Amino acid sequence: MVNFEQLAYVKKIYEMESMIHAAEAIHISQSAMSQSLANLEQELGYTLFHRSRKGTLPTPEGKQLIPFIIDILDSRDKLSAEVEAMTSHLKGSLIIATIPTLFNKIIPKALSAFKKDYPHINVEIFESSREDIIRLVENNEVDIGLIGIRDNEQLSSTITLHSLNRTSDFKLIVPKKSKLVLKDVVSLEEIQQYPFVLYDRSFYQHNFKEFEDVYGPLKIVFRTNNPGVVLRTVAEGLGVSIVSSLMLEEDLLIESGMIEQIPIGNPFDYYIYFTALTKGVQNKYSVANTFITYIKQ
Repeated sequence: MVNFEQLAYVKKIYEMESMIHAAEAIHISQSAMSQSLANLEQELGYTLFHRSRKGTLPTPEGKQLIPFIIDILDSRDKLSAEVEAMTSHLKGSLIIATIPTLFNKIIPKALSAFKKDYPHINVEIFESSREDIIRLVENNEVDIGLIGIRDNEQLSSTITLHSLNRTSDFKLIVPKKSKLVLKDVVSLEEIQQYPFVLYDRSFYQHNFKEFEDVYGPLKIVFRTNNPGVVLRTVAEGLGVSIVSSLMLEEDLLIESGMIEQIPIGNPFDYYIYFTALTKGVQNKYSVANTFITYIKQ
C-alpha cells in the first residue's frame, strides 16, 4: 500500500541531500525519518540512499526508483488540484504585466502562495515597461498591470487603481567606501563627474533627460534593463546608479556592504506608490481581485 508520507520523505531527502536537513524542513525528528525510510526500503527490497562526505545521495537503485516516487507525488498533487478546481469559486486564468522591480521583489512570494491555494488557475506573468503596461491594461490585453505611480497621478478613467500598500523612494547606490557616502544627500549635479550605470527604463530616462537638458549630460558608461546587473556593476566599482529603495530590500550586495546607498535629491526626491491596474471595476471575488489581495500580504 502506498504511503505518501514515506514517499514525501524520500523526495525531500533527495532534494536536500541530507537526512538532517530534510527532517528539519518537514519538522520531524531525524530518527523518525530514518525509521520511515528504512521501512520503505525494506518493503521495496532496495536501499535508496547511501551516506558519503558529499551528503545523503541516491544509490544506483535509488536513481532508478526515485523518479517514479516523484511522479507518484506529482500525480497526487495534480489530483488534488483537479478536485480543488471542481469545488473552487475561482475559475479561469490570469495574464499579468509587471515592472521588473515588483517582479523581482514581490511577485514570487505572492504567486507561490496563490498557486498553493488555487493550483488550477493558470497564471502568466511577464515584464514590461510602465507605459506598455498601462496600454496593455487599457486594451484588455492583460488582466492586471503592476506599476509605480506618483502621488495624485491620474490615469485613464477606464482603469481602476488598486493600492498595493507599498511605497518607495529613490537612492543613489555607490561602491563601498566611496567618498560620496560621507554626504547626507547627493544631488545629480554632484555625480556628473562619476561614471554612471543607467537603469534603462523610460521612467528613469524621463527624469534624466529633463536634468541633462538643463545641466548637460551624465557620464553614462553602461545601460541595462536588468536590476540585478545594475547592482552587480556598481558593486564591481564600475560606476554609480539611482534605483528605487524597493530594489535594494534584502539584497545581498547591500547586506554585505559591497554597495552603499545615499539619499538622492531633485529630481528623484519623491515617493512612488506601487499599484495594480485593472480595466474597469472588478467583481470582488474575481480572479484578478483575489490575486491582488495576495500581493498586498
